[in-house]
Amino acid sequence: MKKAFLLFSFSLFVTFIFAQNDKETKLKTIYNQGFNNDKSTDDFEFSNEGKWLISKMGKPGKSLKCSGKGDYTSAHEGPSIIAVLKNYVVSSFELEMTIQQNGKNFDLLDFCIFFGIKDKEHYCYAQIAGHADKKTHNIFKVDGSKPEVTGQSLNKGVLWGINEWHNVKVIRDADEKTVKVYFDDELILESSDESFEPGFIGFGSTSSALKVDNIKLSTTEFTENTTSIFK
Repeated sequence: MKKAFLLFSFSLFVTFIFAQNDKETKLKTIYNQGFNNDKSTDDFEFSNEGKWLISKMGKPGKSLKCSGKGDYTSAHEGPSIIAVLKNYVVSSFELEMTIQQNGKNFDLLDFCIFFGIKDKEHYCYAQIAGHADKKTHNIFKVDGSKPEVTGQSLNKGVLWGINEWHNVKVIRDADEKTVKVYFDDELILESSDESFEPGFIGFGSTSSALKVDNIKLSTTEFTENTTSIFK
């Protein structure tokens, strides 16, 4: 009886491992970007195009730089600095990138990763900030109204440092209805919300100057869509 139980347990374990591996192998990288030339910006639509340029300082080589807040104002008090990756509408995905903050106040600086973007009044975003409170450092949804908290923060904020590069990863699992955000391999934000829908992805901030490099987007499937977000 004991032997049969052990064999059954082992069988369940093997099945679980193969299921996890099969799920991971289905993810395919559909976009890589190191911003090594000026045409790299053509892949994106910006809330303020004039605020974004290719910088000679990246990790390594060049990077995409935003000089800070422009004249774009979110319709519902959401982030005002937004870069949307054009053409790819995704549901489940893994998004990785390296980022650097270039602002002066390292307590209030933030970086936002957008997903499920339908238009400029309907989207979700994960905000990584220097401190956490009721309105910062969490996962939010904008559904034609002010940002609504949909997740939870697992720490009190992040330490950006001066001229330091950090690794960010966002994992969105549509089947499990989850979003997880990692900062330098530490899980810092997570959410479970059935209302998250497919859409464009992007990144930006509420008002901070920043740099982005080494973007890698992987997904199980995607839809091509050339809809403009800001026009």
